[in-house]
Amino acid sequence: MTLYYLKLALRSLRGTPTQTAITLLAIGLGIAVPTAMLSIHHVFAQNPIPEKSDVLFNVRMDSWEPGVDFFDARPGDPPKHITYRDMEGIRGSDIPRHASGIAMASTFVFPPDEEMPPFQTRLRLCHSGFFPMFAVPFDHGGGWSAEADVERRRVTVLSRDANQRLFGGEDSIGRTIRFGEHEFTVVGVLGDFNPTPLYYDVINNQMGPTLDFFVPFDLIRDQSLALQRTGDSDNWGDFIPDPDNPDLQFTATERAWIQYWVELPPDRVDAYRDFVDNYSLGQKELGRFPRPLNNRVLPLMEWMEVREVVPPVSVALVWISMLFLVVCSLNLVGLLLSRFLARAPQLGVHRALGASRASIFAQRLLECEVVGVLGGLAGLALAGLALILIDKSLPDQIVPSGTFAIDGYSLGVALALSLVAGLLSGLYPAWRACRIAPAHQLKLQ
Repeated sequence: MTLYYLKLALRSLRGTPTQTAITLLAIGLGIAVPTAMLSIHHVFAQNPIPEKSDVLFNVRMDSWEPGVDFFDARPGDPPKHITYRDMEGIRGSDIPRHASGIAMASTFVFPPDEEMPPFQTRLRLCHSGFFPMFAVPFDHGGGWSAEADVERRRVTVLSRDANQRLFGGEDSIGRTIRFGEHEFTVVGVLGDFNPTPLYYDVINNQMGPTLDFFVPFDLIRDQSLALQRTGDSDNWGDFIPDPDNPDLQFTATERAWIQYWVELPPDRVDAYRDFVDNYSLGQKELGRFPRPLNNRVLPLMEWMEVREVVPPVSVALVWISMLFLVVCSLNLVGLLLSRFLARAPQLGVHRALGASRASIFAQRLLECEVVGVLGGLAGLALAGLALILIDKSLPDQIVPSGTFAIDGYSLGVALALSLVAGLLSGLYPAWRACRIAPAHQLKLQ
């Protein structure tokens, strides 16, 4: 019976092409806007590494000055970074499975092909634990060892794009690249690693491409390399730089500039939080950490919520787009009602021939759902066009090309919205259609 009703619905739509086109356009526009907005919201709100997000934790400690609230943080929260000296202080723990500080530095790159001009770039400072902790894929080679961190070896991992640009995409393991005046050996080339959002560095770059070069974190302390620290940082205290001992800027200041991540199995989380608290209490005894104990070891998704990776404006736009769909659905009620009432004589004949009210209601409601689904396909196409235009209008430095596009999520959203819109807008017209009195319509005939 359902197939028969579907056949009647399609025949009805073909019989009034102009009215059908207007109806599909109305529902298509109503579905296109929320589909596009929900797709954009999904990009920001999605779990970027679902297979490991529950074991990845961001670590913060409150080493800030007393009597002053830390800016760019929630009320009562510690600073969004930690200091270098505190990173070194907690790196000795064997509780985490992996751990890494994360920051950035700038330098000049001199390509191996002398015909290519030098260029300035940013390096990702991290520890060897970064790569296994975040399940980073590799096309060639891999990350460096923990010994390379300690010995400050001049090694680097390239992004896939950097390897293509500098070495033509070939296996470049063992080749060298000059950063400033010094040669670095390539030990790995990343595979497809361009998470959206950039969950491991949501302070400096919530969106954007993966940096092209990764180097051991402590190379920032090698003065001969002349790496320049970049990115967000905050400082307090009366530290005076010592030209004869520039390393003190890392080991003796209260500058917070490092995001610190650990991988913790569920049975080690409480132990690690106790470890961080005990470290802070030890620093208090040394005259640091003047504020009350206020540390955070937050799971990845909670950390993204704290940093508002999902912009509040995107949530507001989703609600506005849903209201737009409601308005379009209300207009669709009028269109469907006029469509069904115009065929009242035909419906009266059906009733006179034995069709029940329930069958008339089901047939008309199915026709409304067909209109909703067809309009949803039109809306999906319009949403896809809108997403393409948005994606093309944003530079790759902000949003990597291809970030906003129609995918399985968009298809599911459009289908769900079309079914809901077809149901809500079709209930009243279908009910009115099944209430048509057959005797009155037959008299008119």
